[in-house]
Amino acid sequence: MEKEFTQTQHRSVADVSPVISVKHFNLWYTDFQALKDISLDIPEHRATAFIGPSGCGKSTLLRTFNRMCDFVEGVRAEGVVEFKGQDIFKTDANALRVHVGMVFQHPNPFPMSIRENILYGPARMKRLSRDEGDQIVERCLTRAALWDEVKDKLNQSGLGLSGGQQQRLCIARALATSPDVLLMDEPTSALDPISTSMVEELMVELSRDHTVVVVTHNMQQATRVADKTAFFYLGQLIEEAPTAELFSNPRETRTQEYLSGRFS
Repeated sequence: MEKEFTQTQHRSVADVSPVISVKHFNLWYTDFQALKDISLDIPEHRATAFIGPSGCGKSTLLRTFNRMCDFVEGVRAEGVVEFKGQDIFKTDANALRVHVGMVFQHPNPFPMSIRENILYGPARMKRLSRDEGDQIVERCLTRAALWDEVKDKLNQSGLGLSGGQQQRLCIARALATSPDVLLMDEPTSALDPISTSMVEELMVELSRDHTVVVVTHNMQQATRVADKTAFFYLGQLIEEAPTAELFSNPRETRTQEYLSGRFS
């Protein structure tokens, strides 16, 4: 029987210091405004979910947090996004991405061995001894709940793993630089239910030591993994609150309609 994962208790986000602060942030793709006057705090060592219909700006905001939007031609932004009190647009983007990692919707292991996938980031930061590399590989694969499955085939290609294993490899690769924040853009949408359950458990476990921000179309997933949830619509942040509060007693009519399936 398929294992069903449910988070038993959401952790409080009250009085938790923000690791990322967004203040009156606007973003355009050429002439199209994708984000409109967004102000939002992401609490440290908690899981935050972004929900809302397709095209509402939630992935754009997520990718802004580690400057992935820089790669899109015609992007311009106004306002402030701070990581640990520093304006991310006034810091080196590559240095920022060491601290703010990303896991994408579809698993994207590099066409190299499992070991090389994990060490790709750390090896570019400093020269590693064999022992240092071994420790990083075992630590990250263990944290991603993958070590026992791949410890005897570390020199085999990561592309040979199943879809769920590949996504956990990508999570392990993102953890290898010891990021403060882990961004996850619909990380389970391409996975089967069992693999989805494993990744959801990982999100909750990782949010004890890292800040996790996840974009999801699955509202049940948000209730299972997130301590805080933010609802977006047409580039605007409509409502944000502790997850249990937002789902049980939403303040805004548009939030109520979206959660009840009456949204148009």
